[in-house]
Amino acid sequence: MLAGLVAGAAVVAVSNAGAATPPTPAGWSRAVTQICAGAVLFEGTHQIGTRAGAIAVSRDIRSTGGRRVGRVDALAKPPLGAELVARWIAVERRLVATYASSYLRIWYAIERANTPAQRARLPRMLAPLLHAPDALQAEAQRFEQLLQVPDCTGGIQPPPPSGDLGAGPGT
Repeated sequence: MLAGLVAGAAVVAVSNAGAATPPTPAGWSRAVTQICAGAVLFEGTHQIGTRAGAIAVSRDIRSTGGRRVGRVDALAKPPLGAELVARWIAVERRLVATYASSYLRIWYAIERANTPAQRARLPRMLAPLLHAPDALQAEAQRFEQLLQVPDCTGGIQPPPPSGDLGAGPGT
């Protein structure tokens, strides 16, 4: 009985010792990739064409992205890259918020365009909203290259593998 307790304590001590070891940059990158690879902007299904649906999509963008970025933030950070990681995570959080608010602002702009003149002005009104995330996306992509991690927001889809032109079924 005592031998079993000692062996169990040894296993716990070895397990805890491994948990206290900070990750390597490559190990952290692999862990982030497992969380973020194939990220989608939002996970739920929503009714479209209604204000309630647009609000639900915006909330889902915040919740889906926020949850994923939170999981990444909870990982132990590599000591040599902790500041860079923190800056990337901050940009990812801002991107999630920007995607959510831009979606809702785009929906409201379209909803308010009731006359032919208002609809004619829509492209000029929507362009800044569609491009609101651009600067943050570029900043995030620089961090992602340095850290060797994928986009974690779901807002940037990777290009198809080389040689794959995105042809659909039957082509």
